[in-house]
Amino acid sequence: MYSYTYDIETGGILLNSTPSEFSKEPRPVYSQELDMLGFDKYSKYDKQNDLPYMWAESNAYWYRGKKVAQTKGGNLYEKPNLEIIEELEPSKQKLRAIDIKTMAQKNSEMLTLIKQITVSKIFEAYKKYKNRVDVFYVAFSGGKDSLVLLDLVQKSLPKDAFVVVFGDTEMEFPDTYALAEKMEANCKENGIAFYRAKSHFEPKNSWNLFGPPSRVLRWCCSVHKSTPQVLKLRQVLGKADFRGLAFVGVRAHESLARSEYEYENFGKKAKGQYSHNSILEWTSAEIWLYIYKERLLINDAYKKGCMRAGCLLCPMGSGKADFFRNANYPIEIKKYADIINHFNSRNIGDDKTRENYVSNGGWSGRNNGRDLTDNNFNYSETNDSSYLEIEITNPKTNYKEWIKTFKPPTGVNDFYAVSETKNGYKVAIPQKYIKEYPTESKRLKQVFHKSACCIACGVCEANCKNNCISFSDGLSIKNCVQCGECHNIDDGCLAFHSLKIPK
Repeated sequence: MYSYTYDIETGGILLNSTPSEFSKEPRPVYSQELDMLGFDKYSKYDKQNDLPYMWAESNAYWYRGKKVAQTKGGNLYEKPNLEIIEELEPSKQKLRAIDIKTMAQKNSEMLTLIKQITVSKIFEAYKKYKNRVDVFYVAFSGGKDSLVLLDLVQKSLPKDAFVVVFGDTEMEFPDTYALAEKMEANCKENGIAFYRAKSHFEPKNSWNLFGPPSRVLRWCCSVHKSTPQVLKLRQVLGKADFRGLAFVGVRAHESLARSEYEYENFGKKAKGQYSHNSILEWTSAEIWLYIYKERLLINDAYKKGCMRAGCLLCPMGSGKADFFRNANYPIEIKKYADIINHFNSRNIGDDKTRENYVSNGGWSGRNNGRDLTDNNFNYSETNDSSYLEIEITNPKTNYKEWIKTFKPPTGVNDFYAVSETKNGYKVAIPQKYIKEYPTESKRLKQVFHKSACCIACGVCEANCKNNCISFSDGLSIKNCVQCGECHNIDDGCLAFHSLKIPK
């Protein structure tokens, strides 16, 4: 919300009343990060982790109001280079930790105003939707933003008016799980329901089935986060077509894309569900000041140099951020790096060449299944002037179930024809119908995308508000109303989308 300056007296941050159009997203720096970067070669400081010593803005480090160092480079396996710009303390005196108590006092008035504004927004959303939704829930991730959000919601609403859902991808930092356990115990003490939502897939299995995720192919978010949350709430409420409102810790200053977000939206986080981005205008300066003032728990991953708490190896990460993840959690990171190397069809050369593919982010640029080794893609299309022919070998599921989701054009009885083959079947669709009925043709093709590649990830099931799709005993579709929600997925099937090999 507001801009900030660095305070020489406390070593902290001072908010002012000028609105912040752009934030450099400062974060506190503790001794563990200083050690890992090599600050101990230039300065003395107590090796304690209760109080931070300075602030970092991206690659710049600020101490007592002055920019003292910056880093350059770095990747998963290589430490960033540290450049000292200015002496931190004269005569190599010990660094002074930030005076958290005084910093909080100096910002008390501004933080109270920010809190009041946000609490008011949360309560207004509650009043607006309390007769229109079945459940309010805090989407908890274990990161700093969701910690602040949960505290604000607790201050805004009755304890029985909302629940907490921890989206457990099973790929979180070990420190995130330690924090989640403490928060779960805290919620139970306060009479707040706390649920963990996770996919039936173990991450190693899903990575092997879909291929590693990438910046374009982010199947992981749907499979391991949003879908499990919907299915968990469906189970808790005993209602397939429930309508919920999620309080989400998204902030506009985090990225250009998120700067376009609004406070309220429908269907963007999860289909058929409302979202309220309660701390949308907060900067990271305000987040950290609030955490210190309210004495909230801190995920220890931040004290180890991690800029964000999230998945262990994310295609959206890179460079310096990856270094801190691997330096702190090398055993956990290696599991995913090994999968990436296994699937790299260009996996040639020496160990250094293969290492570079992972460390330099080459893996995160994948946009189809062409670069995946061992990708036995079982779907192909052939066009001629009369027909589009689809051939599927060894289909994963029965198309006769998926075809129940397809509604042909009125009066058209020969929209497609299926003929059996030794290991599958062929589908013929007249070109005249493809031209005349493009929407129906797209959906029909998606039926066979699903049949060819479906691995029961649960996304279609979560999308179906009528509870028509079940994988409890193999694929079964009953009483389908052909609403099309199970087709509102990339290519109709995330596995197909990730594995497809374009001509």
